[in-house]
Amino acid sequence: MPNSNDHDGKHSSKKMTALASKVLHDKEAEKNTKSLAGSVLSQAESHHDEQDADSKKN
Repeated sequence: MPNSNDHDGKHSSKKMTALASKVLHDKEAEKNTKSLAGSVLSQAESHHDEQDADSKKN
């Protein structure tokens, strides 16, 4: 299983997902900003799903 420091560039980091979550909860954030935040979170979720699938294989 890859180390959490082995970032392949395809998934959002924990720091970025936390920031994206704050943006989505910000009532004053612009629509384009929220759209980008949603993209960040969607990539983070797919990374999490892959880790769950890997752990079920073992």
